[in-house]
Amino acid sequence: MTDTMGRMHGDAQFAGSSSVPAHVEMMGFLGMGNNPMVGATVAVAVAIEEAMKK
Repeated sequence: MTDTMGRMHGDAQFAGSSSVPAHVEMMGFLGMGNNPMVGATVAVAVAIEEAMKK
């Protein structure tokens, strides 16, 4: 689980600062389906990271 989240975080970091790439958002939503905490955590982490870049 930690490895997957680390990889997802890496994808988010390497993405352009303009918007979250579709595959990261999809991974977050799919994660919510399997495990609500993981999906929500990833979605929130990506949102915070994107907000801090601006």
